[in-house]
Amino acid sequence: MVAREQYERLARHLQQDGREHVEMTFAQVARIIGEKLPASAYKHSAWWASDPKHTQAVWLDVGYAARPDLRARQVTFIRG
Repeated sequence: MVAREQYERLARHLQQDGREHVEMTFAQVARIIGEKLPASAYKHSAWWASDPKHTQAVWLDVGYAARPDLRARQVTFIRG
């Protein structure tokens, strides 16, 4: 199981990047957090939902929403 601290690496990455749209593959996200993403990230768009109750939704902390493309195994983080 991935700890929130590992997901916070993703928040720091997005904050440092600073672009309005940050496109990443799921593999890139996994490299940043230092752990494989759970199977649900590949199967369910809801895993990427902008729900602050989700431990992994650290992108909300730095002003981004996630828009996944499960088929392409990519996610676009959109600052808003």
